[in-house]
Amino acid sequence: MRSNKIHNVDLFTQAANEHFQKHIKTKSKNALEILKGKVDWHALAAPLAEKITEHRQPKSPAGRDSFSLELIIKCFVLQSIYGLSDPRLEEEIADRRSFQIFLDLTSADSIPDETTICRYRELFARLGLDKELFKGYKEQLQAKGLAIGRGKIVDATIKQAQAKPASKRDKDAHFTKKRGKSYYL
Repeated sequence: MRSNKIHNVDLFTQAANEHFQKHIKTKSKNALEILKGKVDWHALAAPLAEKITEHRQPKSPAGRDSFSLELIIKCFVLQSIYGLSDPRLEEEIADRRSFQIFLDLTSADSIPDETTICRYRELFARLGLDKELFKGYKEQLQAKGLAIGRGKIVDATIKQAQAKPASKRDKDAHFTKKRGKSYYL
């Protein structure tokens, strides 16, 4: 029987997250750790929550619980930093451990899907909260002497070219090696 346990620790528990944080260091992960610790997420969410409550219709008891506003705000920050669309953000949250830790997600938690993120974005835009959110976010960073640049997540899949090296069809193509195997691109 397959299990997702290592040393009797579930892969997505807080203990596993702490183990991951201690032993695997990447620039992206370090930046997210710093950002997570430097921003007062509750202070960012509190004034927005009041305005959302004023304009929202009463919630139906049916369906799953909604996501915390702090989680949604962190999702918007990730999208801003990495230039991610709603569907791509959903994929990256599901795939990247550093994103899950940044969002304080464990295996028991649901991941916000693209529709949820889109609905919150529309709500924020309609109420003008998007500008307020990022104004407060930038002010907090500036007060701590930080500035956030933008990055890109790039799919680096190598695909073999149709033409072979002896062929003169593609003059822009070149060779590369990945894990010892040569590719004509």
